[in-house]
Amino acid sequence: MKRRTVSLLIALLLCACGSELPARYVIERDLDGFAYRRYQKTLGVEIAIEGNEAVGHTATYLRRGAGDQVAVATAFVTVYSSARALAAEGRERLSALDGYRFSIGEVSGENVWQLDGGESERWIAWVSGKHLIKLGAPEGEPLPEAISDAYLALYPSDLDEHGRALPDAPSAGKSRAERAEHEPESEPEVPASLRENAPR
Repeated sequence: MKRRTVSLLIALLLCACGSELPARYVIERDLDGFAYRRYQKTLGVEIAIEGNEAVGHTATYLRRGAGDQVAVATAFVTVYSSARALAAEGRERLSALDGYRFSIGEVSGENVWQLDGGESERWIAWVSGKHLIKLGAPEGEPLPEAISDAYLALYPSDLDEHGRALPDAPSAGKSRAERAEHEPESEPEVPASLRENAPR
């Protein structure tokens, strides 16, 4: 609860200062020992959704250690044209990624998706409105709290404890696959000559 309170205080402070989302969607400043190094905009997004155009924004953060050791953390913010059903679409695609163990967890008091690719790759991701945020931890380390706290304060998670969109969240709704699964199968059309009351 303590970390959740800190996140809420950060969010309230940002609102009180009249601040909105950053112009380029990522945090372009140092975060508790991790120096901000690079921004990149990309049109080739990781999770493409048919009929929902998106643009990606990435940031890289570095922490220098002893000798030549450098720890790298990354942030990806993908901005979609529509929030509707984004949580369901994102969950489907991320949970199907080869080589990663997908699970639901809590970070900074918010519900997130966790992707564990072994010691070398650990990510958390979540949806906030029309934004899908994905944060990568330095190799062999947990994700720095300063980075997760800062991004979750800017982009509060739409997810519930089961990793699905909260009912009133902008990103709620069924994915295309879920909608197709629940649509009734159409009846095959009967030729005119076989219909009832057809001329004999």
